Amino acid sequence: MLAFRFKAVLRTINLSYLLLTVVCIFLGFSAVIANHGDVNGYLLIAACVAAFIGHFSLCTFHEYSDLKHTWAFKLNSKKHHGHPRARDQVNSAFLAGLVALIVSLSCGLFLVVQFGLGILPIGVIGLMVLLSYSSIIKKHPIYSLLAPGFGFALLIALGTEYVLVGQYTQLVWVIAMIPFFLVNNLWLLNNYGDMKASADESGHGDFSMAYGIKVSNYVYAVFATLATLMIILYVVIGYLPVLSLIALIPMPLAFYALYGGIKFGKNIAQQPKFLRSNLIATVATPALLGLTLILD
Repeated sequence: MLAFRFKAVLRTINLSYLLLTVVCIFLGFSAVIANHGDVNGYLLIAACVAAFIGHFSLCTFHEYSDLKHTWAFKLNSKKHHGHPRARDQVNSAFLAGLVALIVSLSCGLFLVVQFGLGILPIGVIGLMVLLSYSSIIKKHPIYSLLAPGFGFALLIALGTEYVLVGQYTQLVWVIAMIPFFLVNNLWLLNNYGDMKASADESGHGDFSMAYGIKVSNYVYAVFATLATLMIILYVVIGYLPVLSLIALIPMPLAFYALYGGIKFGKNIAQQPKFLRSNLIATVATPALLGLTLILD
């Protein structure tokens, strides 16, 4: 009989990625304020609920995939009875993910009924990302590199805007590219410490595992530089207010994290200050950017 393990489920609610969900909702909300000047509080709550449920569903299925493919579980599953604790952890994560998926689909259906078919592309693409993550995306280095930024920065920000005002504007597309690069970098650097574990799993496609630390550092540097230059460029051409330059304040932390990646490589997990710096830059930069849109 399944012993439901709440610990295996609760561990899926990664605080750093939950903060990203909040920040990306805030970015979409800020763009709406900048363009329209007013927001319906009930619609904002609906957007938040849909985003949080989708986040939880993705995280639980990701945890299910990780638990299922760990070496210990595969080894013990060869026995007739399997390893009870490992089996229960896997089943608990899968059950929680399934429930979250059903709730997420219900929220999506409600949003379509309330706001029309315009929200449907976001929901369908999000569902495709969710269902294909473990079977396709996670096994392809490029897909696994770009999926975090695509799912968090683009889908959540765009979905938030549509729920609030019933349309997609160019402003959200443009500014969402900044956290797109930063979220990808957060995921990339966090996976450096998992390279050995990844090597024990067949079919695992982390970018750092496939191309190595050196190439991954180059990619990180390019993404961080692009995020920085985009803020400056948008201000220069008048697309963002001059005040938005304060969003550059946390960016040195991203390059500090890059220094840690270069120096420590796959051992960076033993130097948590670099991972914390990366997280702060990823969360604080779009948060400050959104704040400037509201204040302008």
